[in-house]
Amino acid sequence: MLSELNIERLWLSRPLVFRARREYSLPEKLFHHQEDYVKTNRVKELWKQGKPAVQGWCSTGNPYIAELMAHAGFDAVVIDWQHGVGVGPETVVSCLQAMGSSDAVPIVRLPRNSPEYISYVLDAGAYGVIVPMVNTYAEAEAAGRACRYAPRGNRSIAGNRATLSEPLADYVKRANDDVICLVMVETATALENVEEIAKAPEIDGLYIGPSDLSLDMGVNIASWANDERHIAAVKRIFAAAKANGIVACHHGMGPAESAKFVKMGSMLCQIGNEMRMLTTATANALQAYRDAIA
Repeated sequence: MLSELNIERLWLSRPLVFRARREYSLPEKLFHHQEDYVKTNRVKELWKQGKPAVQGWCSTGNPYIAELMAHAGFDAVVIDWQHGVGVGPETVVSCLQAMGSSDAVPIVRLPRNSPEYISYVLDAGAYGVIVPMVNTYAEAEAAGRACRYAPRGNRSIAGNRATLSEPLADYVKRANDDVICLVMVETATALENVEEIAKAPEIDGLYIGPSDLSLDMGVNIASWANDERHIAAVKRIFAAAKANGIVACHHGMGPAESAKFVKMGSMLCQIGNEMRMLTTATANALQAYRDAIA
């Protein structure tokens, strides 16, 4: 007979829990209700309080690294399927599974604006998507509606990973309000259309991609954080978001740059991906060792 402690451990892999209940005829009192394991979308909770959120950024697609970042204290962790090296359909799912035991909100930046990609990652357990290269109202609307079930959108219902935590009907009812849809503003065309993009139904916010936006505007990508043209673009995007009751987000760069734009009104940022953090920490440790033995 399995002990209560072992049952608690098995719950971390919930399909095993149901198998254990069936095979060992264990009493119901040893098991938690599914609803006890529905993760709160703390990013949306912070937004409701008017507070910004900070996210980790995972570019390797390594589930263990995603898990470490999810337990590091970030409000959310983004799996970068657009630019992440080695990130693909299988690794995205593995990373989402690895983050399941944390409170961090799992978000995926998609390879492109496609309802198939949106459906795939949401069915796999993502609580939100960042949709790249959105240049028009129509593209923003397509992204927003792909995140919502009828009658608000056209997302198709599937009883996948969400049903491990709650009944499908409960998830469908909750998901329309809980799932985050952020559309990226990262081209000069998107900037010119930003007031219309911000009016698109079913999007939660605008997410500035500063490097691509700066490149398209002719701004030096090494110094955009302090370039007046970039600052003016940010203010315009933030104003469009505010006028339409949605959040404005800036990707940021390192901690100092990200804090700067949060103080300007960004409600979500990252402070460096795990590759940058690892290389920086490794270089600093190696230099500290060399200094110590000199």
